Amino acid sequence: MIIWLLTSEFPPDFGGGISTYCLETAQMFSSFGLKVTVITQDFGISETIHTQQNGYRIIRFNPNKYYTSSFLGYEANLSYAFAQVVKELVIKEGNPDIIESQEYMGIAYYLLQYKWLQYPVFKDFKVVLTLHAPSFLYLEYNKVPTYQLPYFWVGEMERFCIRSADMIISPSQYLINELESRVKIDDLKIHILKNPYKTKEQYNKLKITKNKLLFFGKLIPQKGCLELISYFKQLWKEGFKYPLTMIGGGNHLYHPEGIDMIDYIQKTSEHEIKSGKLILLGAVPPEKLDKYIADANIIIIPSVVDNLPYTVPEVMARGKIVLASIHGGQSEIIENGVDGFLFDHNNPKTFKDQLQQIISLPDERIKEIGEKAFSKIQKEFAYKNIYDQKIRLFENIALTGKSTKSFPFIRPQNILTSLPEPQSEGELLSVVVPFFNMGKYIAETIASIVNSTYKKLEIIVVNDGSTGNENLEILGILAKKYGIRVINKTNEGLSLARNEGARHAEGKYLAFLDPDDTIESHYFETAIRVLKSYDNLYFVGCWAKYFGDSTGYWPTFNPEPPYLLVHNMINSSALVYKKDTFLKAGLNDPKMVFGMEDYESVISMIEKGYQGVALPEPLWNYRVRKDSMARAFTKSKQLYLYRLIAEKHKAFYSIFAADITNILNANGPGFNYDNPTFFYNLPGNSFITNKLMGRAISIVKSNKRLRKLAIKIKKSLK
Repeated sequence: MIIWLLTSEFPPDFGGGISTYCLETAQMFSSFGLKVTVITQDFGISETIHTQQNGYRIIRFNPNKYYTSSFLGYEANLSYAFAQVVKELVIKEGNPDIIESQEYMGIAYYLLQYKWLQYPVFKDFKVVLTLHAPSFLYLEYNKVPTYQLPYFWVGEMERFCIRSADMIISPSQYLINELESRVKIDDLKIHILKNPYKTKEQYNKLKITKNKLLFFGKLIPQKGCLELISYFKQLWKEGFKYPLTMIGGGNHLYHPEGIDMIDYIQKTSEHEIKSGKLILLGAVPPEKLDKYIADANIIIIPSVVDNLPYTVPEVMARGKIVLASIHGGQSEIIENGVDGFLFDHNNPKTFKDQLQQIISLPDERIKEIGEKAFSKIQKEFAYKNIYDQKIRLFENIALTGKSTKSFPFIRPQNILTSLPEPQSEGELLSVVVPFFNMGKYIAETIASIVNSTYKKLEIIVVNDGSTGNENLEILGILAKKYGIRVINKTNEGLSLARNEGARHAEGKYLAFLDPDDTIESHYFETAIRVLKSYDNLYFVGCWAKYFGDSTGYWPTFNPEPPYLLVHNMINSSALVYKKDTFLKAGLNDPKMVFGMEDYESVISMIEKGYQGVALPEPLWNYRVRKDSMARAFTKSKQLYLYRLIAEKHKAFYSIFAADITNILNANGPGFNYDNPTFFYNLPGNSFITNKLMGRAISIVKSNKRLRKLAIKIKKSLK
C-alpha cells in the first residue's frame, strides 16, 4: 500500500502534537513495509527536496513558488501549494492508495475541492482526514477573535475538509462532541482511533523528586495554564508549600492583552514568581526537557479543551503520575485512581482534592500507578495495535466513501420549492451576451465563446437599445459569421437584458458573459461536467483574471452563508447554470439600478436551496476599463444596494444574524474587502494598505523569527 501523508509540521523544524503524530505514523507504516511519503512545507528552500529517512520519503516544498502566493493569504496559498505538489507527484508516479491529511489550517482544502470538482488528476483520490486541532475550535478557547479574517475563512476551509474527506479519524470522542455544535457532522461517520506511540521495551522506574509538580506544553489558554495558576494561587494562600514548575516557550500571543503569554503570566503573577512558588522556565531544549520530566513526580495536564495531547502517552509511558482535566481525550485514556487522576474545571475543588490525594500516596502506590500507566500506553498505543485497526479502515475505505451525487457543502441548504420539469433536453448550452454600445470589444468576446472546447452551444446577443451605426454593423457581421441570434429590445438596463436572453435560451444549460470579457477555452466544458455530476449543484463559477487597464487575479469561493451575505464570493456575472434554476430563482432584479444584480441573484438562488461552486482556476477574463460601470461605483451606491439586498432577503439574513454581526464587527463593512484569506480592518483603512498588511502578516506567521520580532515590536508600541 502506498500512503502519502500531508502535514504542515514535521521534525526537526516543528515539535508539538501534529509533528509527533506524523513522525510516529510514518515510522509505524514503514515498519510494516508500506511505502510512505511525508509531504511538508519549508519556506527556507527554493526547490522541492526529496530525502529518505528511516524507511520513508520526505518531500519538502516552498509554498511561495506558486503564482497564488501573490493573491492568496498564507493558509489558503499553503493549501493550494499542497494540491499542486500532489498533482506534480501523481503525474510523475501515479496515484497513491491513500492520502492522509490533518484538518488543521485546511491544508487539504484545495486538494479536496479539485477532487470533488472532478478534475482528472484528483477525482479518484481516497483522502483520509485525521483530526488534530481544528483552529475554529481551538482559537475560540484561546480567546482569539475567530470571526476576524482570515481566521474565519481558515475555519471554513477546515470545515469543508471535514465535510468532504472520504474517511475521518479522530483520536477521541471528546473532540467529536466538541465539533457537533460547530460543524455539521451528524451525517458523517467518524472513526475513533488512538494515535500511535512507540514506548520503550521495558518499564524503568527512574529516580524522582518527591512532590515536584510540572506543567509543560504550549503557554496558551486552551492548555489550561491560566486556570492552573489560579488554582495554585488559592492553594498557596491556604498554606500549600510545594512550588509549580512551568515549561513552555514564548511567541504565543495572548490576544485579549496583545502581549506574549509568558509576559502576561509574569505580569499577573509577579509576587508568586519572586517568592519561588511559580517557576517559569520558558522554552527548554529536548534533552533538558527529558531530564525535567524524568525528575518530576506529578505531571499536570490542565487542558480546557483538547483532542488527545501526545503529552499524555509520553508521560504515562515514563511511569509518571498524571493529573489531567476531563476536558479532552485524556479522559478516555486515564482511568481515574488506577493509572492516573482526573479533575473537572467545572468543579475546581476536584483539582485540589485530587492533588492532595496524590501527594498523600505512599511510594509503593505511586510505583503501582506508574507501572499501570506504562502498561496501558505500551498496549493501547503500540504500533501493531494501531496499525491493525488503521489498515482495516484503509482497506475498507471504498465502502465508506462519500456519495458521488451530492456535493459536500459546509452548510447544505434545503430546497424551498422544487423545480418544474426541465423545459430543455440534451446538452445544449445557451450563452447570453447582454450588449450596449460595446462594439469595440464584442468580437473578442464572441471569439472566446466560439473557441470553447464545449461545442454544443448557441450564442444569444441581447442588444439593449445600442446606439450608433458602428455597433449595429458589428453585431450584424458577427451574427452572420457565427450564426448568432440577436434579440433587439429597448434600453432597460443589464438586469432585464440578461433575463430576456435567459427566457429565449433553448439550452439545458445557461451562461452569461459581458461583451467586453472573455473566457478560457475549457471553462464551459469543465463547468458542465461538474453540473452533470451532482444533483444538489445548480451553478458553477471560477476565478477571475484581470486584463486591460489592470492585471491580477480575483480568487472566488463556493458561495455559502454567512460570509456570502457580507460580500460576494463568486464571479456572479459569468456563471454557468442549470437554466431552469436561473429562471426559477435567479432572475436579475431591475431594482438594482447601480449594479450588484448578479450578486443578489446568487443570494436568491442559495436562499431557495440552489447552491453552486467555484472552480479554483482563472477561467474568466475580466476586462478592467477606465470608463467601466464598476469605476463609477461609489460608496453611497454600494450602501444603497446592500440595503436593498438585506431587505429583500430579510428572512435569510435573520438565520445568520449573529454570524453576520460578528464578521462585520471584526472586519468592517463587507464592501471594503473581496478576499477572505487576508487580514482586513487594519490601520490605514484603505483597501491596498489592508491587502499589503494582510500579506505581510501572512509572511510573518510562516516564520518563527519574524513572528517573535513582530510580538516584540507590538509590545514596544503599546
